[in-house]
Amino acid sequence: MTSGTANDTDGRLALAWRMAPPTVDFILKVEEASRNTRDLIDGLLFAAIQSANVSAISNDPHLQLAYATLAEAPPDDLRRPVSVSAIAHSLRMPFETARRRIQALVRIGAMEVTPKGILVSHRALGGQEFLANVFVRHELLKAFYFEIKALGLLPPGPPGPPPASDDPPVRLTNRLIWEYMLRVADELGATVGDATNGVILLAMVRENTLGFGPDELAAWARDPLRLGRPVRNGRLAGHLNFSTETLRRYVIALEARGFCVRGPLGLIAIAPPGIGDTLDRMVLDNLVNLQRLLGRLRQFGVLSMWDAPPAQAATGTL
Repeated sequence: MTSGTANDTDGRLALAWRMAPPTVDFILKVEEASRNTRDLIDGLLFAAIQSANVSAISNDPHLQLAYATLAEAPPDDLRRPVSVSAIAHSLRMPFETARRRIQALVRIGAMEVTPKGILVSHRALGGQEFLANVFVRHELLKAFYFEIKALGLLPPGPPGPPPASDDPPVRLTNRLIWEYMLRVADELGATVGDATNGVILLAMVRENTLGFGPDELAAWARDPLRLGRPVRNGRLAGHLNFSTETLRRYVIALEARGFCVRGPLGLIAIAPPGIGDTLDRMVLDNLVNLQRLLGRLRQFGVLSMWDAPPAQAATGTL
């Protein structure tokens, strides 16, 4: 490896780690804005099912733009049912857990069972809470974009096309958010056991490092057990809308894999011995996924809309 190549690799890894804290915060805010009154597990199931239902739109650039705004709801013939086993596999969740949870969502009217699989119900999609959260996630993504831009972490790219519509493309941005989120969940699940444990670990990390600046985060990464701020089981359970007993079961699994410890003051996230290369790969993969997300936002004119001066953004002109 040449010196220039080594420097490029080191620089990219440093950028990936600098992106990690704002990314964790964004992921957890989106998760919190997505589960309504349900818990983390139901939120993940809802996201995975909804994403699978609209996969025909997500994979077609013309359909992405055709069904971009709130007023442009996709017709039923473009929605694709998904099996319980496919959802369980995608989240690395036990089939029985997924089946039982989805049955409960069907009973409250959030899901529909069809001969070909599961669909998010029209009742849920048209509900005030769901529609409000569509806008919340859109604004969270917009704020995240400006945050990483202000930090100088935005990857370079060509100017995007002008926005296709004056209306905010909230359906499009939500599809792109779930595409990104489910990629992250899969990679976390591959490392810590399943997507649920992965998000719990991220929430623990956020609590352990609350208020830390860049230098404090760098020091914490070298010695999390000494410098991390413990979080009580009850506090973390409340953030995830879990019972303390449910969270305890997941914490036991994380502890067994070496990802956290329980002390007299609470829970602290740690990294198991010898996992450094895996964590480096994960943050590099996340950087790729973020670049893909930003590239898609640029492709569909979303970044042009957000970057337009206020008067232009209001009129849709450039």
